[in-house]
Amino acid sequence: MRLSDMPLALPDRPSIAVLPFRDVADAAGARSVADGVTEHLTETLACTPGLFVSGRNSAFTVRRGAVGLEEVGRVLGVASVLEGRVESTSGRVRLTACLSATDGTGAVWSERFEGDEGALPALQAEIVARTLATIAPGRPPARPAAAPGRAGIGIYAPFLSAYASFSSTSQESIRPLLRSLAAAAQALPDEPLPRALMAQCHTFLIAQGWSTDPARDGAEGLRCARAALAMASAQDSPAILMLAGNTLAFLGQEYDEALRLLGRSLALNPNSAAAYERSGWVRCYVGEPARAAELFRAAKRQSPLDRETFLFDSGLALALCMQGAHEEAVAWARRAVRDKPSWTSSYRILAASLAGLGRRDEAAAAARALLALEPSYRVGWALRLYRPSPGRDLFVQGMRAAGLPE
Repeated sequence: MRLSDMPLALPDRPSIAVLPFRDVADAAGARSVADGVTEHLTETLACTPGLFVSGRNSAFTVRRGAVGLEEVGRVLGVASVLEGRVESTSGRVRLTACLSATDGTGAVWSERFEGDEGALPALQAEIVARTLATIAPGRPPARPAAAPGRAGIGIYAPFLSAYASFSSTSQESIRPLLRSLAAAAQALPDEPLPRALMAQCHTFLIAQGWSTDPARDGAEGLRCARAALAMASAQDSPAILMLAGNTLAFLGQEYDEALRLLGRSLALNPNSAAAYERSGWVRCYVGEPARAAELFRAAKRQSPLDRETFLFDSGLALALCMQGAHEEAVAWARRAVRDKPSWTSSYRILAASLAGLGRRDEAAAAARALLALEPSYRVGWALRLYRPSPGRDLFVQGMRAAGLPE
């Protein structure tokens, strides 16, 4: 599908996408700084009330040069684009930033910000202030959770945006990723992000049927989540609250606390597609599929080109299945399966909704596809994970009718 096939209307508030800053040196250290700058600018703007900030996963799919500004505006649904480059040499850092409109008028301003390496946070703050003064005059920037320093950015290079694209992890890569995160946690003992990501690794191990010892992995995931939450900066970090909240819900069925954490995450960063998505799953667990559907649709609008859109589609399919809207649920579940054939949740939903439509042969085929990927799955797991509700009953009845084992 071409990008221009998906135009989006502008939101009713100032809107912007931060495209990936480029590194001039094309060296590992420079790339780390460029990634860190992009993440920091995105999060600071995203946490500023009254703005619409396109999801970073979508913004990262748009490569300038091949795609014009007007098309970026159409496909992301934003009025402005912030982009730039990073130069880091001999203890100095230079950031060149350009703010452009997507209505065909082009660059609004372009400026160079320069200082020693220790001045990087101040330079980023200048870019944010200049951007807000242009697109939302009088609106002060939010104060996001403290970013790691230069050494931290270097260590975090593989993980700077992992919380937004985490499900690209595979069965083969998840154990090496856990080891890398453990090394990062040891190197940065006061940083909660590696521990929160480790918690999500253990969640995925169990959710996808990859764990050889679910009791051990479940306990370790909960330990990591609680360790991350106990750190000083955690309560001001939308990402930590989101990751830990999702883990507490899935591994511990601590739904009330999970919803509190996810609610605070979205209050701090109302532009987080991942937080909308994870909140949607928990709303399904507690038997609120209509609210869940709203959250999944919000995630899709926030990040329309997200490479993890299968999560939004799979979750939306579940919410619709739990409401008895099986035709629409099948359509979204099939999209999720197409985009991520290894993600097992989509097959459960597909099988249940096909059975709900009386299409038993297709439902049985979806159930077989699920069991080929996750032989240990049993319907009883859903009975433990989901609170009793009419939506849970529909989902469980459909899985049973599709032939999934108890």
